[in-house]
Amino acid sequence: MKIFTIIAIVFLNVTFAQTNVEIKFTKDKEVVLNETTLNTNTSLQEITKILGTPTVYKEYPTGKINYHYKEHGISIHTVKDKLIFIGLNFNWDGDKNFPDTSYSGTFKIDELLIDKTSNNSIVDNIKFVDIVAVMPNLYMSNPKVESTPIVIGFKDNLVTQIGFEFH
Repeated sequence: MKIFTIIAIVFLNVTFAQTNVEIKFTKDKEVVLNETTLNTNTSLQEITKILGTPTVYKEYPTGKINYHYKEHGISIHTVKDKLIFIGLNFNWDGDKNFPDTSYSGTFKIDELLIDKTSNNSIVDNIKFVDIVAVMPNLYMSNPKVESTPIVIGFKDNLVTQIGFEFH
């Protein structure tokens, strides 16, 4: 009976999880996943309703858990089942905190469409939040100013990952 229940839960997650993924970072500085605004109160269960069941990549003694959605190129981190980070891999640079697959959905910062062909000039086109170079090929908004800091990485002039921290 237990195995039947497990199979049914997995089937329901696969059946009802949305396959088209759209993530937006709005002018209101909100991260929106398929019409669901993400923040520090977002639970893992809310995300699995949208994306399905993730794979646990790494568990820490502190309670932090890193998950991968390999089929979507998405990484999420939680603490006590609450979201603290979501990241998208566009061109994998070896960072194992991200799946090695490319993000398969649509991603926009305001109206700026970003995909795996985007280069570091995109940073200049983001106007509603200050993003600065913190080191070569790594840009970030100020976590002391922004409640949802953005981190953007590049390698060989192409975007590698974009992530959002939830404070």
